[in-house]
Amino acid sequence: MIKIVEGEYIKTLTDGNLEDLVKELDRGYILVMLKENNKLHEGYIFVEDGEIIGYYYTDNLMEEVFGTEGKVKVLELLNKENKVIEIYKYNKDKLNLMKWLCPEIFVKKDDKNKKEKSDHKEEKYIQTKITIPLGNFIAANVRDFEKYLEENKYILIYVYRKVNNNFETGYVIYYGNKPLAAAYESKNGVLFGKEACYKIGSLLNDENSVIEVYEYDEKKVNVLLEEYPNMKIDNELKEDVIEEKTDNVESISLSYEENVDISREELLKKLGISEPDDSWIEAVIEDLIKPNNEELQELKEIIEKEMIEKIKNIDGVEDIKPEINLKWENGRYLIYGDINVKRKKILGIIKKNVDPSLIKFEIDNVIKKHLAKYTSRISINIE
Repeated sequence: MIKIVEGEYIKTLTDGNLEDLVKELDRGYILVMLKENNKLHEGYIFVEDGEIIGYYYTDNLMEEVFGTEGKVKVLELLNKENKVIEIYKYNKDKLNLMKWLCPEIFVKKDDKNKKEKSDHKEEKYIQTKITIPLGNFIAANVRDFEKYLEENKYILIYVYRKVNNNFETGYVIYYGNKPLAAAYESKNGVLFGKEACYKIGSLLNDENSVIEVYEYDEKKVNVLLEEYPNMKIDNELKEDVIEEKTDNVESISLSYEENVDISREELLKKLGISEPDDSWIEAVIEDLIKPNNEELQELKEIIEKEMIEKIKNIDGVEDIKPEINLKWENGRYLIYGDINVKRKKILGIIKKNVDPSLIKFEIDNVIKKHLAKYTSRISINIE
C-alpha cells in the first residue's frame, strides 16, 4: 500500500464543494474518509498552486487506485452523505518527496492540461430540462438490472440518487443487451448519449442510488429520439432496431420503369395525403404515450404504497389511508383524492401535532418521482 507523506493538519469538514475545497489550499492534500461496509475508504486529492495534480483512493484492505480511476473513486466518496473531510498543508519539500515516492499518483502539467480539455469536452452540459416518459413499470429498488434485459425487447433503466439535497437522474434505453439511448440530468444541466453514460455508470454503481426498470417499445423509442435526438448512443443504429426518420427528402422515384422524379409535395397531393401538421403530430404522440387503464391502476397502487411508507415515517403519524384516483386527461396525469392521516394518541390524548406541510412534501416527492406531467388535487385530512 502507498504511504502518504503526512502534511500539517488545517481543519475538518463534513461537506464541501470540490472547487471550494481546492481554494483552501495552495499546496497539500484533501483527505476524504468514509466508513462503509466495515471498510475505511480514503480518497486523497493533491493540490499544487491552487490546482489539482493527482488523485489516490484506497479501502485500506485490497484496493488502491490512482489516475482516472482514482479520480472517479475519490469523487464518489466526496458525494457521499456521511463522509469526513480533512485538509492538510504541505511545504515544497514534502510535496516533492511525495512526488518522488509515488510518481504514479501525479499528473504532469502537459498531461493535466490535455485531460482537463478532454474532461471539459466529455461533460458539456446543456442547460435545459428533460421529460422522459417511464413506460410500463416492471421493478423497483433493483441492483442487478441486467437480468431484465431480454432479446428483442426494449427496456428503460431509470436511476437516481440524492446528493447534498440535489437529485441526479439517469435514463438508459436498452434493446436486448445493447444500450440505444441515454440521458443524465443534474443541477449542472443535461448530458446526452455517450457523454451521459459515464455519469450514469457512476449512479448505477452507487449503493445509495435507486434503480427502477420499465418496459418500452419501438414507437416510444422513436418518439423519444425525435424529441431528444442527441440521446442516441450510436449514430449508426441498425434499421431493424430504430427506424431512422428524416424530413429533408426532396424527391422520390415513383417506379423504376417510369424513371420520373416527383417532389414530396406533389407526391402527397397525388396520393391524397395531407401534409402532417402540429395537431397531427401531437395526436400521434398522445396515442403513443397514453397509458391504458391497467397501467393507470398499477401506477396508482405503486404511488399509494410509497406514500404510506414515506408518511408513516413522519413523527407523530400512527396510520395513513390514501384514497386517490389517477386518470389521463389532455396529455397529462390527473391525480386527485384524499390522504387521511391518523395521529398517534396516548390514553386518547394526541401525542404530537403533525405538520401538514411535511405530509405535502412527501406526497409531492412521490408524485414527481413517477409522473412527468400531472395535475394534483389531493386533500390532506388529519385526524
